[in-house]
Amino acid sequence: MANPRLTFIASRLTISAMAEALVVFHLLPKFSMIALFGALEPLRVANRFAPGSFAWTFTSDTGEAVSASNDIPVSATKRLSEIDTAVMVVVCASYEPEKAPRKPVVKALHRLAARKVVIAGIDTGPFFLAWAGLLDGRRATCHWESLPGFRESFPKVQVVQSLYEFDGDRLTCAGGASTIDMMLAWINQRLGRTIAAQVADQLLHFRLPQGQSQARLPAASRYGTDDPRLLAAIKLMEEQVEEPVSAGELAKVAGVSLRQLERLFHGAIGQRLMGFYLRLRLERAQNLITYSMLTMQEIAVATGFSSLPEFSRAFRRICGSSPTQFRKR
Repeated sequence: MANPRLTFIASRLTISAMAEALVVFHLLPKFSMIALFGALEPLRVANRFAPGSFAWTFTSDTGEAVSASNDIPVSATKRLSEIDTAVMVVVCASYEPEKAPRKPVVKALHRLAARKVVIAGIDTGPFFLAWAGLLDGRRATCHWESLPGFRESFPKVQVVQSLYEFDGDRLTCAGGASTIDMMLAWINQRLGRTIAAQVADQLLHFRLPQGQSQARLPAASRYGTDDPRLLAAIKLMEEQVEEPVSAGELAKVAGVSLRQLERLFHGAIGQRLMGFYLRLRLERAQNLITYSMLTMQEIAVATGFSSLPEFSRAFRRICGSSPTQFRKR
């Protein structure tokens, strides 16, 4: 019987003989630091178990340091246009990706994509890739908060809600800790499950690269209830934002009377049933205002309001400002 330790050492030697893979992190202003570290650290740890597997560098629009959304600067050594060889380019973004300079970076991304370099976007990086036309006809995801705006803004992209998506040589993820999941899955592709599992173990990250998980905290955790009747009603509300259902339909799917459902909502969540539904729709409206270029009329329709004045009145009453003022801020 083969010694498992010798087998592991042999596989490690085989992997370390592979060519070093260069991963380029392109930093847009106000990028997400946690998303960057989530993508970078699995590579560093993988090099412990498979020495020389990965190298990395940072680029920016100017070739100089870029500050993250927490104002911590990260040094960059080159412009993306100066990169000749890479296995993967990761576009790192967060707030206001639409304000980043586009033409030189987009040109460089298209050049690298033509060479079959893997192009990835983390946090709101998928917005930048979609603007560049690099996700047309592809399956992609992004952070749940910006997902509605992403879907509305880029109809040519097959938008799904998940932790991460691989579609050929395009990778996207929801940001935050999901960047670890995405990179573990990529390491699994390149180096095998054993190495990926060892990296996950070192990072104390126990969602191993064997399938997708929920891209958002479950409703039970978000609202502090495990009552299946409430959760059934909330699920229907979240699914029916553009065409809101009646209170009676919510009670029917919950399997209780309307009066009982009202009592359950007030007792467990502290809100009236339809007041909760309205706030949920306005939360979606805030995300569309922030992460899309839709007009206010289009956003009103997308969140189930019959007219722009009705939408504006509800938004001002609940959110404390007009939709236009909210977008300006």
